[in-house]
Amino acid sequence: MSMLEEHQHKHPVHEFDGIIENRANRPPAYFAVLFYGLIVWGVIFCAYYLLSGWSSSGEFEEKMAAHQQQAGSAPVAAAAPATALEEAENGKELFASHCAMCHGAEGEGGIGPDLTSGSFKYGRDAADIAESIRNGRPRGMPAFGSQFKAAEIDSLTDFVLSLK
Repeated sequence: MSMLEEHQHKHPVHEFDGIIENRANRPPAYFAVLFYGLIVWGVIFCAYYLLSGWSSSGEFEEKMAAHQQQAGSAPVAAAAPATALEEAENGKELFASHCAMCHGAEGEGGIGPDLTSGSFKYGRDAADIAESIRNGRPRGMPAFGSQFKAAEIDSLTDFVLSLK
């Protein structure tokens, strides 16, 4: 008896190890077409992206270059000089978003020192306060010089001075 004859089943229903195989009912033809069609599509899809030279990093760099070119060529409107009231509001907003978590909402202190007191450890004049904001201080005060523009530091300094 040959190997081929051993594997042929005499009955359309075959059971082995609790698994029942029914060879009398074949799967529909569209299932085979779908199965082999997906295999062909997968091979074509992989070949296209592997052999076409496309890469997600290359696409990102193209989009970033287009964005930088568009942003660089856009006309920049001249900023109108801010009034004292606008600067004070800007300083108040900056204080609320960056400083109030340590110094309190009204500058009354908390984790950081009280800003409404008459004296500060590193000086109470505008230059000393701006220096503290720009470069930070040891033991807790972070430096904000890289986050804020000079005008923002000035408006924040003016707001801190108004907290007396």
